[in-house]
Amino acid sequence: MSKQINSQFDKSVADWFLTLRWGTVLCQVLLFAAVRFLFAITVPALVLGLIAFEVASNLLFAWLIREKKRVPVNLFTGVMFLDIALLTALLALTGGAMNPFTFLYLVHVVVGAILLPRNMAWGLAAFSSACYGLFFLPWCNLSRIGADQSVCHIETLSPELQLHLQGMWVAFAITAIFVVFFVTRIQQALVAHREIRAQLREEQGKNERLASLATLSAGAAHEFGTPLSTIAVVAGELYREMSQGGHEAWLEDLRLIRSQVARCRDVLGQMAADAGEPMGEGMETPTIGALISEVRASLEEQYQGRLIIDCAVLDTLVSVPRRSVKRVLRGLLSNAFHASDAEASVTLRVVLDDAMVRFEVRDQGRGMDKETAAMARKPFFSTKAAGQGLGLGLYLAGNLAERLGGGLDIDSTPGFGTTVRFWMRARSE
Repeated sequence: MSKQINSQFDKSVADWFLTLRWGTVLCQVLLFAAVRFLFAITVPALVLGLIAFEVASNLLFAWLIREKKRVPVNLFTGVMFLDIALLTALLALTGGAMNPFTFLYLVHVVVGAILLPRNMAWGLAAFSSACYGLFFLPWCNLSRIGADQSVCHIETLSPELQLHLQGMWVAFAITAIFVVFFVTRIQQALVAHREIRAQLREEQGKNERLASLATLSAGAAHEFGTPLSTIAVVAGELYREMSQGGHEAWLEDLRLIRSQVARCRDVLGQMAADAGEPMGEGMETPTIGALISEVRASLEEQYQGRLIIDCAVLDTLVSVPRRSVKRVLRGLLSNAFHASDAEASVTLRVVLDDAMVRFEVRDQGRGMDKETAAMARKPFFSTKAAGQGLGLGLYLAGNLAERLGGGLDIDSTPGFGTTVRFWMRARSE
């Protein structure tokens, strides 16, 4: 019952609360039936009218729950305040402060402290205390059960008993304060605990996905490694034989085959490294300028001329896993070019701040809404057409950044392009 989501309650919470209200109505019916038939006390018609009103409000509340999967907090709070007002009316007609069922106020306070936001819970406790205090006003002293049985004449009671009833009211108010204070604190601790558990589950899921990717990459590297090696050996033998016969056209094709085989082997190695730990890749210390030059050279020729570099620290040395960082930056730039128009430029900005180096890739594309941007880092999520990507680039880039003590975020607005920031801890010299 304690689950709250922003400004709405889950339907299950409202169902439990509705069950509580039906239970309250049932207990009232049984109580007044016992008073009527066992003690021959006439129940005022107004009491029966209040019970009928509770039944009608329950039916309305049940209809609202059925129509909506979530119940607004304002509606939920209003129903709880209504319940206290109805309880006050019933108690005023059946003994007021002398009625032993005044303790039911505390039930509403506890339920409100568990279910409602803190401010509303405090308001409910204050309202309950104020309603309880109404029984000590002169107008309440006219309440009766039956025609001649006055039971709420506070002024006719002995001073000791009056003081006792007033002390019960003060005790209730103090108890309500303690209940709201401690229950809301406990609720906050439980919410924080649930958030931590959710983060741990998310981290566990991420590790499981990484393990799956590592297994897939290692299997692919193993399966493709042998045939690629065979192709490389055969291409080398053919190249050696053809070079003696002057078959220049064939030699060019063989050189292309050998270069593509080398590229495939490099891609497989990067897949295995990025899915798990960087398989033996050490830290290198290139200049930022050299790193950017290598990234530019790795791009397709049509993109190289459209890349704008904004960096004032080109000669600064940084200690990074060179190959992995190059792959990430190449992937981010490729994504930016794919998202931009055919002639639009893409900006790579580099900022060095203390021990952190930050790369910002800004495109001039269509941008993304908040939901799409939030999903972009999920594995296998892609906005590209089918067959143009697996949706792993940003996911793997974020994992690499986190392993290097940094992070990755996406700032995008529909119609104004996207900026992806990739930063990591890199020792400068």
